[in-house]
Amino acid sequence: MNTDTQGSKAKLVQRREGQILAAAKRFFAQNGFRRTKIDEIATYLGVGKGTLYRYFKDKKSLFLAVFQQGISRLSQSFRANVEPVSDPREKIAAAVKTYFEFFENDRELIEILMQVRSEFKNDYRRIFLASYSDYIIRIQKNLRTGVKTGIFRELDVEKTAEAISATLQGLLQSFYVREFGAETVAQNEGKQVQPDTGRAEQKELLTDRIEAVTALLLEGLLKKDSE
Repeated sequence: MNTDTQGSKAKLVQRREGQILAAAKRFFAQNGFRRTKIDEIATYLGVGKGTLYRYFKDKKSLFLAVFQQGISRLSQSFRANVEPVSDPREKIAAAVKTYFEFFENDRELIEILMQVRSEFKNDYRRIFLASYSDYIIRIQKNLRTGVKTGIFRELDVEKTAEAISATLQGLLQSFYVREFGAETVAQNEGKQVQPDTGRAEQKELLTDRIEAVTALLLEGLLKKDSE
């Protein structure tokens, strides 16, 4: 097999895997892990069930792959939008903006994240915390830079980084409870939602929190003139 043929085959495999993950994400987010069937995903894609099993050994593997893909995309978004920023204050603002915009534009991933944490705690820790550790280190580095340059007050960098992360995650979970609560109850009662329906309206936006959270964090971090 020549190089061109190998490259074409790799692209085909990558494209098919992407199609499977996109379809699976839609079903898992709206019907839940337990009620989603591999047959349904295969039918939706117009392929045989065996095709999916050539890429993923079982439903759990597919489910976790969807989650892994989402977390990887989140990390990429932070690297693209936050890392290039040099000013510690602007970096905090960019991180908050990136976080809320990312999940606002991918509400299905919020549902997937909550499901993985509920259904597969050990896998959640393994996948999420690997990315989380790098994320925390980057926050700590920015805080140290801010303290060193006199922009931020003297603070416990490790605990402050955890507090910033917990604030963002806590707000995401609170949003999930309010926005997705009714759908979760329906799922628990055995009612299915078809993949392409969606809600008629959105009561609130995650991005509405950007200004308030940024102001709150910076107010606590910035060094006062009198200090």
